[in-house]
Amino acid sequence: MIDLFPPVPTTPSLFAEQPPTKVRVIDTETAGQRLEEDAVIEIGSVDLDLATGEIGNAMQSLCDPAGVPINPHARRVHRITDAMLEGAPSFTEAAAPFRDAEVFAAQRAAFDRSRLRFTGRWLCTHKLALRAFPSAKAHGLQSLVKYVPLDLSPVEHLLAGLSPHRALYDAVCTAVLLRDITRVLLPRCHDLADFLDRAERVSNEPALLAKLRFGRYKGVEIAKVPDDYLDWLTREPGMDADAVFTARHHLKLRGIRGARALPTRV
Repeated sequence: MIDLFPPVPTTPSLFAEQPPTKVRVIDTETAGQRLEEDAVIEIGSVDLDLATGEIGNAMQSLCDPAGVPINPHARRVHRITDAMLEGAPSFTEAAAPFRDAEVFAAQRAAFDRSRLRFTGRWLCTHKLALRAFPSAKAHGLQSLVKYVPLDLSPVEHLLAGLSPHRALYDAVCTAVLLRDITRVLLPRCHDLADFLDRAERVSNEPALLAKLRFGRYKGVEIAKVPDDYLDWLTREPGMDADAVFTARHHLKLRGIRGARALPTRV
């Protein structure tokens, strides 16, 4: 498919409905169990005004995991203990103040959306960062803080006393990331409504990778991967969806139709 963020001429409409400008940037920490057994143990969010770049309305809450124990590996990452959750509100009670937004964003939105189940539009900053900053060394949140780099000095007051991998800290960093993504991609769009439409579509598709994450060309920029290898990716059964999506995208950019039909077996 064609890149969803090519530059376009600005054609403002006097009659277009004004889109929402505020995005609730949200992050969750979980007990770290398998999906069907997992439980949200912390929620944090801030609101980003896409029109002004202002970040505020910080909220955070621990959640009672309803008997689900915290996986030791997850505990080493976020450092939330079972004792810290004693007396915490239920998930339903804790989540209620976070629901009242039209647009949500998260670093890996599919993860947070599946656990929070909030209705509304969702943006994935990980997938958008791959479009805005394809040459960044890595696209995890803290890697983007380091390699874009993101300027956190204006939000130091929101980060005071917090640490990475806690919900509010990561939500604030993600909001700064989304603000920088908007600065890069919005000028390529007709207006804010167009940006939100494109960003939502990108967020609902597989990720357009900057580099391969496995195989013979692991770590190599996609543009430098040979045609035949990309074609093989599109035809290999059970292949990673992001890799297939990316391979088809780049084959199309190169003027190649994409996956060839598999040979007929006799």
